[in-house]
Amino acid sequence: MTSLSPPDRARDNQRNTALLAAELPDAKYVDEAYLHWLYDENPYGAAIQRGVDEDGVRVAHYALIPQRYRDPHGIVPAAFSLHAVVRSGTQRKGYFQKIGAEIYEEASAAGWRLSSGVCNDKSIGAVTKYMGWKTPGPLPVKLCVPTRFGRDVASHAIDATFLATDHFAELTAGLDEFPVAQWTNSYTTEYLRWRLACPTTRYTLHTTDDLVAVTTTDTRLGVRAAVVLKLLRRGSEDVRPDAVIGAACRFHRAPYAVYAGFNARVRVRGVQPPRRFQPSPLHLILRSLSPTVDQDTLELDTFEFLDMDAY
Repeated sequence: MTSLSPPDRARDNQRNTALLAAELPDAKYVDEAYLHWLYDENPYGAAIQRGVDEDGVRVAHYALIPQRYRDPHGIVPAAFSLHAVVRSGTQRKGYFQKIGAEIYEEASAAGWRLSSGVCNDKSIGAVTKYMGWKTPGPLPVKLCVPTRFGRDVASHAIDATFLATDHFAELTAGLDEFPVAQWTNSYTTEYLRWRLACPTTRYTLHTTDDLVAVTTTDTRLGVRAAVVLKLLRRGSEDVRPDAVIGAACRFHRAPYAVYAGFNARVRVRGVQPPRRFQPSPLHLILRSLSPTVDQDTLELDTFEFLDMDAY
């Protein structure tokens, strides 16, 4: 179990892709282009990760990708935890706990202060019992029927050309300046330009004078839905996203929108779908990586789909 070096990244991405494809066959990111973008091209630096091989076959893998979080005192290096995967038949060898301890130690030594993540019902018990994480519970899910047409909202399909424009920089400038009470992910133009270049998802940006939203689409029970991934307000006043949700539904030709997570400054109105119509719940998990962040009081202001790797 050794830290990855740059010359080995292509080979390791291949092995990690094979492991993820074998153990998570429905995941969208089972290709090397996605892992290269995610692990190697982040503007905040490379992922901290470990892999374990047996007889030349990758049997375990885990990673933290760098993010920036801020609280009322300022911005700090942080992380998102993902891809904790062990190959079937090797689960009882303790690989996840061993490489997890190494990764947390390396992240702490690098000055990373805290990490967020999500996990499913199957993993939440072990993660909180053995790996030092805590959970505030499953992410809430809301279905939103458009109540406004949002004709004053500008919508932009995102591609590499649009991301490189001055217009994108103008639209996303100053989105990280609203006040917060607890921790929240820090979204600069540089970070958004990378995040929205994900090779497996097509995004749309919706903007008003008060709010910027990022959306995509998904299909549930044969019906297209607009998926609200991120809501970033301008200025200090709390706002409602009704207009941008209506614009997103109109743009994507979807009869409703889906929103998962919570946002202390942008209140989303909707109804919680019955459990039988929801996918397996995603549990938010939080972990301090530094003595300067108290684990017991660690809390987020906002956490939404774009803060994780769901899309």
